Amino acid sequence: MRKSPRYLCSEGFGSCVLTIGKQVLELESINYSHDGIALFNIHPFPDCKEFTISFSYKADNEEIRIEQLPCLLIHMRDTESGELLGAAFRLEQATTAQLNDLIRIEEHISGKSAE
Repeated sequence: MRKSPRYLCSEGFGSCVLTIGKQVLELESINYSHDGIALFNIHPFPDCKEFTISFSYKADNEEIRIEQLPCLLIHMRDTESGELLGAAFRLEQATTAQLNDLIRIEEHISGKSAE
């Protein structure tokens, strides 16, 4: 069971960039919470359990950037058009600023979904 509700990613999300060693991948975000994110990739995902993620979110007139946040791959599922990935943010390794920004993004999305 998830720790918190997930919210559909809106057009406010920029591309998610995953770094796995020296490899860099750009994936599409699907849903989000302050403790994890679901992603979509049309190409096969490398065999790994940990990576970092960077993404931006436009909240009204402000862009919130998350850079090189450590993540843990929780699940992966093949579909006809690509792979769905579930990632947990490694909150214990995040900076205070990253934690605050993750929560701000969730608050903004949840407020928009309530409208």
